[in-house]
Amino acid sequence: MFSDQDDVLFSDVRLEDDTDYFLYVGELKTDGLNQFVKENLSRIYNKKFDYISIIPDVMESYPHRNILVINPLASNLFAETRKKFSCRMSPGDFAGVVSYSTTVLNLVRMLVKKQGRLHVHVFESLPELTFTRMPGVVLLGPSGQVASMWNNKLYQLQMLKDAVPVIDYKICSGVSEMLASTEQGLRTWPEGVFVSQPYSAAGTNSFIVRGIDDLNKRLPLPQSTYFISRFVPHDFDPTVLGVVGNEEDVFIAAIADQEIEGGNMFRGSTFPSALPYREQLEIKEHTRMVGRVLGRSGYRGIFGCDYIVNKSGEIFFVEVNARKQGTTMEMCCTLENLLPEESPSLMELEYYAVTENRLPSNKVEIKEAISDLNWRTYNFKVDREVMTRYFLPLEEDERELFRQVKKNGIAHKMIIMEHVGHGCSVKPGTFLGRVVAVSRNREILDQEIRYGRRMLEESITSTE
Repeated sequence: MFSDQDDVLFSDVRLEDDTDYFLYVGELKTDGLNQFVKENLSRIYNKKFDYISIIPDVMESYPHRNILVINPLASNLFAETRKKFSCRMSPGDFAGVVSYSTTVLNLVRMLVKKQGRLHVHVFESLPELTFTRMPGVVLLGPSGQVASMWNNKLYQLQMLKDAVPVIDYKICSGVSEMLASTEQGLRTWPEGVFVSQPYSAAGTNSFIVRGIDDLNKRLPLPQSTYFISRFVPHDFDPTVLGVVGNEEDVFIAAIADQEIEGGNMFRGSTFPSALPYREQLEIKEHTRMVGRVLGRSGYRGIFGCDYIVNKSGEIFFVEVNARKQGTTMEMCCTLENLLPEESPSLMELEYYAVTENRLPSNKVEIKEAISDLNWRTYNFKVDREVMTRYFLPLEEDERELFRQVKKNGIAHKMIIMEHVGHGCSVKPGTFLGRVVAVSRNREILDQEIRYGRRMLEESITSTE
């Protein structure tokens, strides 16, 4: 069903009189977190809450009602061809078009007038999401300006070089200086040189150079500031999720191992981390220190930290993600099943951090090694334009999947989430779907992920 509103591609928003609503702005892949936000707000305000998801994802079907899809590129392609296209938008571009949408602004004003306040939940706080600064709107996340400052990799390295083990780096003011410095670096660092622009994520705007041929293949490059550092061969790519309550109080959720393809492209994570316990403790304390530095700058809410660990057990800081991470939903489900029932969720921790500058006193961190709850995720991105042949429907809710394995005695299970549906053209760099596997036995996870990846691959055909 396509919307008759000019700035909206699809909408099925239907409001109920006895319900307060909050907005979610972000991609569908983290929409599941809204279940936790909904329960938290209902408990705090002692009234019925629901949510409206504003997303860029073009899908055959959606997991719940009250979806509003905004994607100008997909809209233009549909107007030209009368065909569905699934294509990603950059977070900043999406936040900008959402903030200028007449439909969204009218909805915001109406809900503020009706409810007295409107909470807005985001995957990533961005300065482009300007409507969150309107009277009566409460952003459930860090300030967009502060988050944007911290997502600059050069700012991170300069602010954290005395707090965590940072790899030596050099700032290059343009392409020419970067090329010359990389060539010189290859003579000093035979394992390779890591090159990045200040803003990069999941493998974009960064690459590894192991020889001059690698560098030449990247040309031409955009005129930009770059930084280069020694590439460190390593066995582990741990990632940590935490919550900054204030400059002193930082909550550490858990550590997972990232799956990195091509040296720098994130594809998924595995929990629990296979790192030795000593290294895990050290990484948690590094992350707590990072959180305190973020806190002193005014950052409040969820953040992530990525590291690498070499064969000798040396730990090196890679980056801060001043936002929720791709595995935040899995971390929420993990804590829900491993901690006491009265323990606050990550969404509740973020709420109090943002609104009251503190973390609740009943927070509980995972202290012991985990053996009977294992999970792995895989993000299936297409590297070419493809057409979907059929739809892989979601068999059950991800949260319920965790509960079944942990509490209902099921040995293992895998689901495919957010498949775009049949008869849709999928642009390069776009998610076709995600595989989530949960098991009591870690060894079965690889098999489940392979099966899910094969199902996704078989659901598409090349358009070439």
